Order: sequence, then C-alpha cells, then structure tokens
Amino acid sequence: MTIKKVKQQIITAATKEFLSWGFDGARMQAIADKAGVNKALLHYYFESKEKLYYLVLKTAFSDLIEALLEIFGSEEDFEPWLKRLIQRLLREINSRPQFSRFVIWELNARKRQLPRLFQELLQERTQGRFLERIQAKLSRAGVGDYPAEQFMLNVVSLCMYPSIARPLLEQVLGKELFSGPDFIVQREEEIFQLIKHGILKRTRGDI
Repeated sequence: MTIKKVKQQIITAATKEFLSWGFDGARMQAIADKAGVNKALLHYYFESKEKLYYLVLKTAFSDLIEALLEIFGSEEDFEPWLKRLIQRLLREINSRPQFSRFVIWELNARKRQLPRLFQELLQERTQGRFLERIQAKLSRAGVGDYPAEQFMLNVVSLCMYPSIARPLLEQVLGKELFSGPDFIVQREEEIFQLIKHGILKRTRGDI
C-alpha cells in the first residue's frame, strides 16, 4: 500500500474518532487500530494528536472556506452577493453533517483548532483585510455604519445553527417538517429576508 493511501486511511479513522470523542477524548491508539496501522507508524506520519486533528479539520473544511472566500472577494451588488453567500454557506454546512459536531466539540475543547484554521486561511487569502472588504460591501449598500463583525455574526449564526437545532426539532416536531425538497431553499430565502429587513431597512429607517 502506498504512503498516500496509508495516510488517507489514518485521516479517515481519525475523523471518525474525533467526531465520536472530540479532541480531548480521542486516543491515538484507537485511531491506529481503526486505520489498521501500529501507533509508531501513526506518530511517524503525523507526530502528534494536535497536528493530526488540525489536518482532519483542514481536510474537512478547506473547500468550504475557499468557496466562501471566493464569494467575499466578488464585486457583485450587495443583495445578489448576500443571497449567494447565504446559499453557499447554508448548503455547504448542510452537506457536511460533521460540521455541527466539530463546532460543538470545539466549543468545549481546551485547545481550539477550528478558529485557528479559519484565521490562517483568511489571513493568507485576504491579508488581514477580511472585515474591511465586508465593511466596503455594506457601505456600497448604503449601510456603512453597520459593523461588519455584527453582520458576519448574524449571517454565520443564522446559517450554522439550523444544522445544530434541526436534529432536536425533528425529534420534537417530526422529520417531515424539515425533510421536504424545498426546505433548504425556503431557509435560504428566510435568512435573506431576515438580514435584508433586519439590517438594511432598519438601518435606513424604512421600518
């Protein structure tokens, strides 16, 4: 078996272990057992649990971050840009069932690696000017006095937390309410309208 295939087996096994137990609860021996390799070989390739965990996160979420950064850098008018951002973020998160689990584990971890991954990729792609770009978008939309960090907090929260709340609500209210083919499309429009009327119109004094 090639080195590349062995490493991929290890990453797959590590993903399952970290999803099951979080960073603090995961064990390198359990990862080695799942991957069918000995622990010495595991440490030879990945050195430490911290480095392996970071690689798992990067493998799982780098495509998502890259897609979002491409949208952030576009020159579209604000409303179509906002719609595309919400659509991509919501669908990417929805297509990654592991995302919510990693977020929950990260919130309780002693050493949080997901924020580090996002920060490093943002710094690399935007040279630290991420919020400046968002603020410029808001300014062109006529709401330049609305803080970019509050805007991003609202958008990310509205897109991320349905994936966390949905399993609970499905058990309480029934899966049929959340499993229709139009559920994600409806959610995209709902979030867009909440942002549009809650930020744009409120800031302009239209409501």
